[in-house]
Amino acid sequence: MKKIFKLISILTLSALTFSAHALYVGSEVFTLESDKTFFSRTYLNNTDRTNLYKIHVYKIEKPGGKEKDEKQLPIEDGEILYTPLQKILLPNEHEFFKLFYKGVKDDKERYYRIIIEETPVNLVPYKEDSKQPLVVPTVGLNTVMVIRPREMKFAYDHNNIAGTIKNTGNTYFRLLLNDKCDSDEENAKILQLLPGESYQHPWLKQEHKQFIIAFDRYIGLENNCSKN
Repeated sequence: MKKIFKLISILTLSALTFSAHALYVGSEVFTLESDKTFFSRTYLNNTDRTNLYKIHVYKIEKPGGKEKDEKQLPIEDGEILYTPLQKILLPNEHEFFKLFYKGVKDDKERYYRIIIEETPVNLVPYKEDSKQPLVVPTVGLNTVMVIRPREMKFAYDHNNIAGTIKNTGNTYFRLLLNDKCDSDEENAKILQLLPGESYQHPWLKQEHKQFIIAFDRYIGLENNCSKN
């Protein structure tokens, strides 16, 4: 069984003096669909102080596992453009993160790690000639941007006898599994399968709530609850 990589947003805190919920972004994973070249998402200063926000984007081979183990790839000139690079926001003020994809139009899915750093403005100024190291408490939102292939193939292989499912296409999808037909999604297993990845679970053999979620659609698998 191949390893499943989870595309989830991770809040990392380098100073315990600030809340991990200080920065709000309305999405776990950013996805640019195959027919789009422009993406926009709101981020909000959900604090009572003025903050400086800096945005960094890195191209990676694929997400998953520990961030330090990810393989970074070079970004070709003009492949991806984003704005703003940094912005000061007052309390409860918001800004739009905008991204333009200008890269190759092929059958390959691409992944970028997006890091939004939040630093209180009153801690940013310091003396340039100071010999003391500057330690600035920073909250960082760490998430993944998926650029779906311009030539997209969505396909999967569900073997209900073996209890396996494999992503045989060239774009990721989300898998939702629940232990009972009458259970709600709070108790569900939700994970993302990258192209070529597979997953095995006993629930895939029996009648359970089991869906592929992709492109704002729920696709029931063969052993999905009959009443659904």
